[in-house]
Amino acid sequence: MTKSMTAYGRAEDENIAIEVLSVNRRGLDIRLQLPENFQYLDIEIRKKVAKVALRGQITIKITLTRAEKETASLSLLKKCKKQWEKTADQLGYSEEEISLPFLLGQINRFSSEEIGANAKKYEKELKEILEKALLEFTKMKEIEGKALSLDCKKRLKFLSEILKKIEKISAKSSDKYREKLLERIEEVLGNKEIDERILKEIALFAERIDITEEITRLQSHFSQSTALLQEKEKSIGRTLDFLIQEMLREVNTIASKTVELAVTQACVMMKAELEKIREQVQNIE
Repeated sequence: MTKSMTAYGRAEDENIAIEVLSVNRRGLDIRLQLPENFQYLDIEIRKKVAKVALRGQITIKITLTRAEKETASLSLLKKCKKQWEKTADQLGYSEEEISLPFLLGQINRFSSEEIGANAKKYEKELKEILEKALLEFTKMKEIEGKALSLDCKKRLKFLSEILKKIEKISAKSSDKYREKLLERIEEVLGNKEIDERILKEIALFAERIDITEEITRLQSHFSQSTALLQEKEKSIGRTLDFLIQEMLREVNTIASKTVELAVTQACVMMKAELEKIREQVQNIE
């Protein structure tokens, strides 16, 4: 299944919130923002992420939180107030300066420190939230990837139609230009016999403007790309990017060899379409 490198997933409960965000990268770059007391889980979390993403810059942000009802709970406020009164007393400040708005503003930090101090207790919970966030992340990768795949296949089909027109136009191009050149030479020489060297040059010219090989290779690239977009497990982004480059090279060769204006115009259309596909391929894993 085609997957996008750009995706987002989030999951949370009353204690922990986890966000997973990815953007385009040639390789896999995992950037993990872990609370200090959970740093021992760094390698394990990276391995879990690497199972669902093969490419892209992936940022995982893990935040320790509390639900609103618990934030304002009397027991938690009492704990926080007691700690701040002790601190105020040690610093020589009045306990009266510790107001309710101040305490409410400190609750989240207080709660996070409590969770962090008991990291082992909350480890299982964190892993469960991570699994949910990665599941949402993967779903978005697949949804976005499906849209990218459909768009690329549609454009490849359009390119195949243009190529058929080019093939039809150029089918008799070599013979036609060989005949034209012979006619012009006969006009110049009159009844004189045409030199064998001139005939060889005419044959070479006809061969140089023949684009049969380029057309065959393009048809093969189109088929390969369409097949790749139907792969179920493979990471296909890099291979597709390479194939697009090869397609552009073949189209440029056709444009340089042709003597037909209609073929030149068709090549311009193909290059524009290939550039659009390349932009989409940059987002495919």
